[in-house]
Amino acid sequence: MGGLTYSAPAKVIFCGEHYVVYGGRAVACAIPKRAYATVSHRNDGLVSIESQDARISAVWRGEKLIKSSDQGAPTRLRPLKTMIDHISERFGAKGFSVVIKSDIPRGMGLGSSASVSLAVAAACLASIGHEATLQDLLEIASIAESEIHYRSSGVDLAASLTGGFISYVRGEKPRQIPVEDEFNIILISTKKGRRTGSIVKQVSTLREQFINVFERLRLVNDEVAAEMEVALRNLRFERIGALFTIQHNLLKTIGVSNRALDEAVEYALKAGALGAKLTGAGGGGCAIAIAPQDKAKEVARAISTKFPAEILKLPQEGLRREK
Repeated sequence: MGGLTYSAPAKVIFCGEHYVVYGGRAVACAIPKRAYATVSHRNDGLVSIESQDARISAVWRGEKLIKSSDQGAPTRLRPLKTMIDHISERFGAKGFSVVIKSDIPRGMGLGSSASVSLAVAAACLASIGHEATLQDLLEIASIAESEIHYRSSGVDLAASLTGGFISYVRGEKPRQIPVEDEFNIILISTKKGRRTGSIVKQVSTLREQFINVFERLRLVNDEVAAEMEVALRNLRFERIGALFTIQHNLLKTIGVSNRALDEAVEYALKAGALGAKLTGAGGGGCAIAIAPQDKAKEVARAISTKFPAEILKLPQEGLRREK
């Protein structure tokens, strides 16, 4: 299929998970895993969406389903269809063919749905000749994200869109954190997926029961975020590691860690990491760790004896058009 191709990166969160939903500050960054969307504008009123890695596809004319690869495909692709319908209505488009390919693991806390939503939104808009602003892309991609995740904070979209490191508060423009040099972190997989929405609802219930306690924890989270910014600006890896471990315990306090994530963090520390934490909603998924830069590969190999681990080079580019 011809058309325009855009890609958007996955992300990890250095601090702020869950607290960011309620006005707390998060620090996040893009990582070198990407989702790709190739889009062609069509004039027959059809919307065709194919996800190659998920091996599902569906075709609609308006709200009528024309065909699908299996019974579950229309439901799984519905958030993207809703977003594309919004683009069609707002800009007078007559249909789209969308092909998605992603190397981002789904349900592992790396923001795969945000990356796909951004890539599809950008490619659709470009295919009809619309020069989208950053705000356009955030607003349009959030249509799909809000259908996928309960109370999406927007941090995944912001980190994937802008690339690099960002400081983020819900409802405010993301702020870039200047980092003078590249460095490595370690991504650790528990191999256990989870649904972000259910974890966010769980935290919402806890907050309603203990709102004063939660607000005090949010203030601590914001102090960690402020310290994290300083540590990143100055590339103080020992301090970043210590803050990782503090943040993991903050998240553990609100019940979003589990045995696998705790074991991943503990194993990383025993292997020589300076610090480690879960990343994303929790309840499974991935953890991140930072090690002395000259020992990162050695620490990653040690972790790999128990958990899949890989080196990630940061920072990374955000949304881009592919040649």
